[in-house]
Amino acid sequence: MIFSEFPFLRYVFFLILGIIAYPYLAFFPPSSWIYGLAFFFMVYSFLIWSNKIKKVYLHKVWIPVLAAIQLVFLGLFLTGKNDLRNREAHIVNLEKPILAYMALVLDQDEPKPNSIANRLKIKRILTDEGWVRSDGEIIAYHRSEEGMKSGEVILVKGSPEEIAAPTVPFEFDYRTFMRRQKITHQHFVGTDFARIGFFNEYPVHQFFAKVRASVMGKLDQKIHNPQAAQVAKALLLGQKKNLEKEVSEAYATAGAMHILAVSGLHVGIIYGFFFLFIKPYRLKKVKRIGYLSFIIVLIWVYALLTGMSPSVMRAATMFTLMALAQMKSRSPSIFNAIALSAFVLLVFDPDLIYSVGFQLSYVALIGIIVFQPLIVRLWIPKYPAVEYLWQITAVGIAAQLATFPISAYYFHTFPVYFMISNLIAIPGAFLIMCFGVPMMLLADVPLISQFLSLMTEYCILSVNLVVFWIQDLPYSRVREIYLPGWKVFMYWILLSLVFMAFYFRKKHFSFMTVGALTLFLVLRLVFFFQDNSRNELVFVRLPQGVTVDYWKGNSLYHYSELDDKTLGYKIIPYRSRSGAKKIYPLVALSYSSDLILAFPNQKMPTFSPGLDLEFKREDARMVWKNGQWISVGNADSLQQIPSTHKILF
Repeated sequence: MIFSEFPFLRYVFFLILGIIAYPYLAFFPPSSWIYGLAFFFMVYSFLIWSNKIKKVYLHKVWIPVLAAIQLVFLGLFLTGKNDLRNREAHIVNLEKPILAYMALVLDQDEPKPNSIANRLKIKRILTDEGWVRSDGEIIAYHRSEEGMKSGEVILVKGSPEEIAAPTVPFEFDYRTFMRRQKITHQHFVGTDFARIGFFNEYPVHQFFAKVRASVMGKLDQKIHNPQAAQVAKALLLGQKKNLEKEVSEAYATAGAMHILAVSGLHVGIIYGFFFLFIKPYRLKKVKRIGYLSFIIVLIWVYALLTGMSPSVMRAATMFTLMALAQMKSRSPSIFNAIALSAFVLLVFDPDLIYSVGFQLSYVALIGIIVFQPLIVRLWIPKYPAVEYLWQITAVGIAAQLATFPISAYYFHTFPVYFMISNLIAIPGAFLIMCFGVPMMLLADVPLISQFLSLMTEYCILSVNLVVFWIQDLPYSRVREIYLPGWKVFMYWILLSLVFMAFYFRKKHFSFMTVGALTLFLVLRLVFFFQDNSRNELVFVRLPQGVTVDYWKGNSLYHYSELDDKTLGYKIIPYRSRSGAKKIYPLVALSYSSDLILAFPNQKMPTFSPGLDLEFKREDARMVWKNGQWISVGNADSLQQIPSTHKILF
C-alpha cells in the first residue's frame, strides 16, 4: 500500500481541514476566503507555468504546499457560503418581529404524539414595514385534518421561534443538529394557516416524495404484521421515523441497526445483483457503457426514492465512480473512489462532515476494507459454509473496530452480541431486498405481488425473531459509555499505529504505538488528578423542576425533582461524562414551606431549591450559555428558567 497512489485521500483531507477550521475563523469576512483562494491559485499557476516554460521541475516543496493551502481555503469558502449567518435575507438574521409569512410545504406530513409535523420553506414575511422576500426552513407542527401536502403554498399567522440551545452540558444539541439540515426555527401553528396556491418548485423531489408515500401505503396493504411493515419501510425505503421504540431498541441492542438505515449495504446489493447475470467486462464497449449507465440511473433513482440520506449519497456516488471507471474496462482504486465520493459530497454540502450517518458510513467502509483482510487471515476454515460465516463475522468485527468510538461518542452503547446478529442480519437483509424491491416494483400485479410480499414478510419476521432473542440474552448491551473527543482521536491513532505495525512489520511503528500508549496514560493521569480535586455544585432549574449535584472529587451527591425521562436525556449525560465513581443522595429536610438540602461538607451552607443560594465572594460562579461555561457575578439570580449554574468552591 503506497499512500501516493491515492491522491484523493490527500485532497479530501485538506478540504475537511478547511471545513472544520471554519467555526474558529468565522470572524473573518466571507470574502476573505475567495480572495485568499484566488491569490494562492495565481501563485500556484505561476510556478507551474514557469516550470513548463523552463522545462524543469523546480519548487518541489512549494507546489504541493500551495495545492494543500488552496484546498483548505476551498473548504473555508464553501463552509462560509453554506453558513446561514452570511445570508442577509435568512430569517435567522432578522431583527424585526414577523407578523405572518408565506411558505412552501416541502414534505409529506409526519405524525407526532400530539400533532403533525412538516417542513416549510419560507418565501415571504410580513413585518411592520410590509411584505419582504425572505429565506429559511422551519418545522411546523399543525393539527389540520386535511394536512399539508408537498408543493402547497400556505399563509401562516404569527412568528416562528428559533430552536432553543441546550440548557445543560452534554445534552443533545438539537438546535445545532437541525441547523446542519438548514432548519433554524419551529412553529406550533395548530390550524391557524390557509392554503393559497400550489407551486412545483422542486419537481424531482416532490415526485419521488409522492412515489415514496405511495409505496409506503402499498407496503402497509401487502404486509399485514405491523412490526414487519415498519421494518420493511426502514430497510427498503430508509423511513425509520415510524419505527416503534420496542423495535428500534431491539435492533440497536442486537447490533443490527445498520440494516435498517439504507446505506452502502443496500446500494451494494442492488449494484451486485446485476453483476450476477451479466459481467460488464465481457461486453463490448458500447453495450458495456449502456449496461453500466442503466445501473447508475437505477442506483440514483433508488437513492432519490429513499430520501438521499448521507450514507445513501456516499454509496451512490462511490458506485457511480466505480461504474464510470469500469466503462473503460479498468479496475478502479477503491480508496480513490471513496475519497472522491466524499470530496464531491462535501463540495455540495460541507455540513455533511458533522452528520453521524456520513461519519459512520465512511468510517465503517474504510474499516472493512482495511481490517477485514487481516482478520480473515487469522483463521482459514476448511469448509466453505464455515468460511462464509467467518467472512461475515470478520466484516462485523472490522466495522465495529472502526466505528466503536463514534457509536460510543454519540450513542453511549455497545452491542455485545453483534457478531451473532450479523450472521443473521446481513443475509437476512439480502433476502429481504431480493424479495422486497421487486415487490415494490410489481405491487399492482396480483399473484406475483402476493407471493413477493409473503416472502418479504416471512424474511422480516424471521430476522425480527432472532433480533428479539438476542436482545433478551444476558448482558446484551453495555450502556452509558461516554468518550470525550480526545479519546476518540487517541483510539483511532492507536488503531492506525497497530494496523501499520502488523501490516508493514516495521519497528518504528511499534515504537510509535508504545509512545502513543504512554501519552494516553499520561493524559488519563492528568484528568484523574483534576477530577479528584473537584469541589463544585451544579444547579439546574427546568420547567419540570430542579436538580442539585454536588461534586467532591469523583463522588456525586445529588437531589432531583425531575421525572425519569427528563432526567435521562437532560441530567444523566452530564453525570456520566463527568465520571461519577460513587453516587449518594443528598439529605433533604422539610422546613416550613421549603425543602432544605444538607451537604456532606459542613463548611457549605444549607440550600433551598426554591430560593437563591447565598455563598462567599471568593467562590467562582458560572452559567452554561451557548455551549460553554461563562463567569457571572454574584448578583445574578438562579431563578431564571431554564438555567444551569455552577459554583466552584
